[in-house]
Amino acid sequence: MRRVRAGTTRLRQGGALALLLAAFAAVSACTTSEPASQKPTTPPSSSSPASPTATKETPEAAAKKEAIAAYQSYWRELPKAYAVPAIEGTELKRYAAAEALNKAEETVANLKSNGRLMTGKPVLSNPTVTSAELTKNTPNASVSACLDVSKWKITDKETGKLAPVASNAVSKYVITSLLERWDGSWKVLKYELHADQPC
Repeated sequence: MRRVRAGTTRLRQGGALALLLAAFAAVSACTTSEPASQKPTTPPSSSSPASPTATKETPEAAAKKEAIAAYQSYWRELPKAYAVPAIEGTELKRYAAAEALNKAEETVANLKSNGRLMTGKPVLSNPTVTSAELTKNTPNASVSACLDVSKWKITDKETGKLAPVASNAVSKYVITSLLERWDGSWKVLKYELHADQPC
């Protein structure tokens, strides 16, 4: 099974700790009060449109939908880990592996050692599969999304005060990620932040 080489990203104490990332229409029948003798001998054509034939989802579309669902779950679990901070008690390992999991573990360790945690949550919008190789032995998919970390703050665990961040720090930008399907489950393997691409 192919693994992605884990990289290392460290949060620095005293600086702007990098924010890793930093809803069916109903049809009613009509009746008439005309006497039976005045009714036309042939039934009128219905003005209601015929029900559309359900389109069967292709395996490729289903796989992409599963990848997006796993990606969204990853972004629900990551803030939980950083809010403690601890990986234990979350399902992060179900949705992350390789470099992405390593970075999460390193960030948790740095937050702990600096007496900090992260409050609030990031907002992920418009996650889209930009490319996919679904017939490979290890299927993969690339996902692009907009990540807003403006409400996700690094906070001192004891005082509750927010950690200082650079005044020019970008808080809403494009993030691209690679996912692979391992044993039927999609996992985020790595991601890249694009601070030069606001969204």
